[in-house]
Amino acid sequence: MEKKNLNKLFQDFIANRCSIEDIDQLMEHFGSPTSMDQLRKLIEQQIAVGQSETSPEAVTSIVCTVDKRIALTMSKFQESEKKRSRLQTLYRFSAAAAAVMILCLLPYLWQNKPRIPKDTIRQAAKKQTEEILPGKNQARLTLYTGKKLSFDKQQSINAKDNNLNYEKGRLVYSGSSAEETIQWNILEVPKAGTFEIQLPDGSTVWVNANSKLYFPNRFPTDERFVKVEGEAFFKVQKDKKRPFKVQTGDLNISVLGTSFNLRAYHPKHFATTLVEGSVQLTYHDQRITMVPGEKAFIDTKDKLQLQTVDVESATAWKEGYFYFKDEPLGKILQDVSNWYDLKVSINGNLPSGRYSGSMDRNSKLNGVLKMLANVGNLDFTLNGNHLTVKQKNK
Repeated sequence: MEKKNLNKLFQDFIANRCSIEDIDQLMEHFGSPTSMDQLRKLIEQQIAVGQSETSPEAVTSIVCTVDKRIALTMSKFQESEKKRSRLQTLYRFSAAAAAVMILCLLPYLWQNKPRIPKDTIRQAAKKQTEEILPGKNQARLTLYTGKKLSFDKQQSINAKDNNLNYEKGRLVYSGSSAEETIQWNILEVPKAGTFEIQLPDGSTVWVNANSKLYFPNRFPTDERFVKVEGEAFFKVQKDKKRPFKVQTGDLNISVLGTSFNLRAYHPKHFATTLVEGSVQLTYHDQRITMVPGEKAFIDTKDKLQLQTVDVESATAWKEGYFYFKDEPLGKILQDVSNWYDLKVSINGNLPSGRYSGSMDRNSKLNGVLKMLANVGNLDFTLNGNHLTVKQKNK
């Protein structure tokens, strides 16, 4: 079947003229984390066409029509997916986030129109401030000298006495002289944060939310050594004379020059995913060597295991989006909790299925929760930053 023009498809969707194939095409498109700008344009065009007055009633009509249509479509898809397999997919329901995006965008598209009452604008602005926003570029650095520094995208420093250069969200640490005693710095990225740092040897580390990177003021001549708590992605500069070693709990990783992701929020629940190069892992008396496209983890018998994976699931976070591949809801909720600075409580048991799909990490929390509520059959209650999760009654 030939695919329709996206503008025509969007208008047919609002008018309830879409076939199942049309809806599938639309869901697939808006599942992409790069489609929000195009969605904004479609919304503006839809409101402009045939609208002679800029009334809030006209805006509300379009919002409600689209929102109800998407909710109905998701319900139908969810039923069909249940019949096919227990492995449910997130990407076909990403339009839930699109529906919420419409609700969030419309006040901005219309707030400068002269015929909209001021009370409507004030209410929209109040709702916006109450929403929980996604994380941002931020970190706290405790230098070996005892000096403490905070970073975010709004500030820029160039402290030559501390061998630091911070610009456009990236910190370059050049290290101290060879005469100085080796001591440790601590880079701490809080919840709702992410951060990029270049180490003295030229290696780059992306540190995810709720994580710590311990690194020395300089690397000695025989090896390079750092420690991690949480999650970090490494792009290691090759140096045959000095292997690069990473420690987390009882796990030790040794490389020469490579790219890999390390997730270790819990000592027994780590995962190392290799993107390129070669990595050797040591865990107690066990030792394995990884090749690109493999993930290493500890099984229930405390043994190192390898499996082939989609590396995008381990690297997407540093590129600005969530990407899940056959993941349990518990892991997805942990990522959401870290990125939106939430305390999560689970009432009862979560569904045991596994989920795949992608979400833009720049989305507001309500859009993410709406999507998860539909695909996971979940109820969410948000009280401040405390999120309670329970399975819906069947």
